[in-house]
Amino acid sequence: MPRQFRTGDQAFVRELNRSIILNQLRTGSPLSRADLAAITGLNKTTVSSLVDELIAHGFAREIGRNTSAGGRRAVLLELAADAGCILGVEISVGCLNVVLTDFRAAILWRQQVQYDKSEDVGCVIRKLTALLQRAVRNLRQRNGLRLFGVGIGIPGLVDVASGTLIFEPNMGWRDVPLRQRIGAKLDVPVFIDNDANAAALGERYFGAAQDVDDFVYVVANIGLGTGLVMGGHIFQGASGYAGEAGHTTIDPDGPLCRCGNHGCWERLASQRALVERVQKAIQAGQPSSIEDMAKHDPGQITIQEIVEAARGGDAVVRRALEETGLYLGIGIANLINTFNPSLVAFGGALSLADEFLMPVVRQVVLERAMSGPREAAQVVVSTFKSDACVMGGVALVLHEILSRPRLDLSLPSQSNDAPIWQGLALSTRPVGPLS
Repeated sequence: MPRQFRTGDQAFVRELNRSIILNQLRTGSPLSRADLAAITGLNKTTVSSLVDELIAHGFAREIGRNTSAGGRRAVLLELAADAGCILGVEISVGCLNVVLTDFRAAILWRQQVQYDKSEDVGCVIRKLTALLQRAVRNLRQRNGLRLFGVGIGIPGLVDVASGTLIFEPNMGWRDVPLRQRIGAKLDVPVFIDNDANAAALGERYFGAAQDVDDFVYVVANIGLGTGLVMGGHIFQGASGYAGEAGHTTIDPDGPLCRCGNHGCWERLASQRALVERVQKAIQAGQPSSIEDMAKHDPGQITIQEIVEAARGGDAVVRRALEETGLYLGIGIANLINTFNPSLVAFGGALSLADEFLMPVVRQVVLERAMSGPREAAQVVVSTFKSDACVMGGVALVLHEILSRPRLDLSLPSQSNDAPIWQGLALSTRPVGPLS
């Protein structure tokens, strides 16, 4: 089927210009209308009209006048943090993480809920729905702020267009219509993507990858995946499943992965791999302080316990971290050689041990990545570490707003009975290029 394009009608052009203004207000210092006209190249009449529209809908506000060496001082504008709220969600193995943020992505409320890995998907969705409804009740107490949408990051293969989780090997979930099931309970726009893609988007908007057009995001939790940003776009691939680098083969004779393959990168360089190394050493009789720390359940050693033991000089834990860092570095070197990014950001729960992992990772990259792409690539720890995915959920919604700001022309009602999403027309189709 030939690709369909949206033609540049007047509404589309205005939508595009509105996006440009919103992004300038989001990323810059307070600006005047004249500043916006000079930066964007739009004429002053167009800028004034768009700004007035954004102010009327509560997305921008005037904050006083600038200093001036002479003449009339210009009125400064900024993005309104209280324009509305966004819910960011991470669904990970055994844990639900939810944050409520303002329009500038500052966290207003957050909560985590653990669940048993044996629970079926219906039970987990009910727990998540209850958690989101709790967040909405908190939102209702904040002077009627609007909720723009819910963004969800989840590991595994995700059909972004339909909001369906196709397959997640560590939880064993298949063909779960997440958008349909969650959206029906909350009646707000719901956006869903793979956790690594979401985390990459969050890093681009709020973290170390701001203004970086070519980078790779590595998220390591129980599983491991990558988000690929190429030319300023999330690279989805032909079927939308690009970035499953965690299931590339590093050791063909390595341990069995839940995807059915042997020696996947995920099985050698994830949080699960690190914990298994520590457990195996303890079972072999090697003394470790981690045994005392994890008395509650030796099978559930946490990253925080591992880091504490490593800081105390625990030899078992340090060897496990070094081996994990080795395999993490091999995979990152492969990504650098393959994609030639200017940045590789490492996040997820495993990044909480960055002080022990990153020296090994950087040494391995130095030894194994080709000099040309290696010299172009900076390897850094994510700004958000274990919060990378949940902030990525926030970014999924914000990206839709900033990319396609189709304002509801009826001004937002202040009635308590009004829908909490009123005032902005959002779609749930896949998000477009990063701004």
